[in-house]
This record gives sequence, C-alpha cells and structure tokens, in this order.
Amino acid sequence: MGGFDSNRGKLRRLMEERGLTSLIALGKSNIVYATGLREPSGALVLTAGCGDYVLVPFLDYYRIQFQAPRDLEVKAYYRGGEEAIKGEIPERDVIVGGLADAILKVIEGCSSKPAVDYNWAPTPIIKTLESKLGNIEDASSSIAKVRSVKEDWEVELVESALRIAEESLKRAVEDLREGVSELEVSGLIAMFMRRLGAWGEAFPTITGFYDNTALPHHTPTTLKLTTPGPVLIDLGAALAGYNSDLTRTLWWGGGGREFNAKVEAVVEAQNAAIDTIAPGVEAWEPDRTARVVLEKKGLSKYFSHGLGHGIGVEVHEEPYMRPGSKTVLEKGMIVTVEPGIYMPGLYGVRVEDLVLVTQKGRRVLTRISKTLA
Repeated sequence: MGGFDSNRGKLRRLMEERGLTSLIALGKSNIVYATGLREPSGALVLTAGCGDYVLVPFLDYYRIQFQAPRDLEVKAYYRGGEEAIKGEIPERDVIVGGLADAILKVIEGCSSKPAVDYNWAPTPIIKTLESKLGNIEDASSSIAKVRSVKEDWEVELVESALRIAEESLKRAVEDLREGVSELEVSGLIAMFMRRLGAWGEAFPTITGFYDNTALPHHTPTTLKLTTPGPVLIDLGAALAGYNSDLTRTLWWGGGGREFNAKVEAVVEAQNAAIDTIAPGVEAWEPDRTARVVLEKKGLSKYFSHGLGHGIGVEVHEEPYMRPGSKTVLEKGMIVTVEPGIYMPGLYGVRVEDLVLVTQKGRRVLTRISKTLA
C-alpha cells in the first residue's frame, strides 16, 4: 500500500499549505486515491491532530477493516432506519447516527478550519456540516489538481489496466462474426477483462454497429452484425484503483473504402494533436490542432466533443483538453486523445489512445494498432 500512502501524503501536504485542521473526502474515487480500498463507501477524514478515519456503513465494517491501512481507524455508522441492527462490531468503533454524525464526531476538537471536496459531497451532508461547523472550505479544485499529476507507480497501474483493455479488445474483435450482437460483444469484453485480472470495467463498454457508431455515448443493443459495416468499441479496464480508456473503429467485412478513409483522417488529426502535447502547453492547444486537421478535410463540424481528458482513479478527471481550457499540461499527467467525427444516420469514427506527459514531451502508452487492419 506504499503508493497509496504517498497519495495520502500529498493530501496532507495540501492541508498544511492551506492551514486546514481537517479534510473530509467523500466519493469512491477520492477514498481509493488515498487508501487503495476496493469499492469503498462513506468518507475518508484526515485531521491535523485527531487521527485519520475511514467512515463506513455498519454492514461494510469488517470488509473495510480487513483492507484498510493500519494507520487508519475504521468507524461504522448507521444508514437510515438501521439503528436497531446489532452486530459483533466493537462498541468503540460504532457511531450512533448517519454519515454526517460520524464526520462531526471524529473531527470534534479539530474543526476550526475544515475542508470538503464539494464535487462529491451530497447536499444533505453539506448542509448538516455547514450548520454545525460554519464556514467550510471547498477543496475540490485543489484535490483535482493533486490527483492530476501521477507518480511512476500510478503510471504503471494505468498501463497495466490498458494492457488488459487492449488484450480484451483483440479477443473481442477476433470474435466478431455474423449474428453477434452489440450487447454480446460488450459482455464478452467484460468477461475477458476479469479473466485477465481486472477489477472489472472502468465504465460500461460501448459497442456500436452501423449507424449506432455515430452516437458518442451509445448504449449497446440487441442489434446484430449481418452485413459488412462499421464497428466502434470504447472500453476500459479498472485495476487496483486505476483505469484505462481505449477506443477503436473498424469496418467489418468486405468493402468500406470510404469509411476507412475517414478513419485515416481521424488518425491523422490524433497524431497531430499528440505531437503538440508537452509540459507547459495549455490544454486547448492539442484540441485546436486536431480540429485544424479535420477542418482541412471538411470534417470538423462532425467533431462534437473535447479532444480528451485526464485519467486515473476516475475515468474522467483533470486536465480536460477542450476549447477554452487554460489548464497547463505538466509532467506526470495522463490524458486521452480521442478525436471523433459523427455523422448521424450514417456512421461515426473515434480513435482513442492514452498519452503520458513527460519531462520534455510525451509518451504514447497505447500499443494496439490504431486501425486494427
């Protein structure tokens, strides 16, 4: 767990820099980032002098107790209506009340300057904490910034998750045949990932056939491959708390010359964008580079989303490479580069790779062929 201890150390340095007495992190991603716990719930509370805590529902106490770093105290709280339930949990580790009550209890005496990641905090929790603690700092942007820059061990985990996604995609493409459905392909990919050791999917796999490829966030259906046509697969694996993201588009069966020309155009735009990634570059610049390439080919009007986003314990996190983004890229950031064109009723093309910002430039982490030809 040494790597996750390092992450927790980064959050502690953030507390010191801002003079915070406690940092209340809600949301699965934040808790995973600082602890490495699998499928956590509740809250992580770091304090300046009152100990550090993982607060979990009564039902999850022993599961988290067995996983948690030894220097974190695990406390159980009750979900609504469950106060009458008893169990074999040490009395000292049970806090009567809900999550907000548990947070208030563990920071008692350490709450002169608390902060919360508002991006993840449910409104009722925030209202309760504000009513009891008064002014609370919003640490959302600061935590996002800390998480956006990865250490080497984090890069290795993302790469491992990416290798699983690549192998799963290869196996799925090999299984493309007449009669297979979008849902079946997505299901096969989920199975392959687990067989290869992943925690599971980073997000529900998108598989689209024919004109469904023109829907960027298509939900797989029972549509089957029957005649030659386009196939788009967007997938990612989750492994040890970190995620990968990968998209490929191909033509299944004979023909597809015009379509394959569109794939080549998107790949050209992607390569141009990747070449602009380096420390000190503002995040709008690679996005603009990709659009210029597509403009010259008369395709930019079909590019309807940002070029990419950061990835780590969340699939979508800082930095976001899109028009107007002034975020400055830094060494250690991992971003997706995924230009796409979408022609409703016809087809869509998206090609997505992961790229690491290095000391002087960039390194493409994705290894699988861009065209799967």
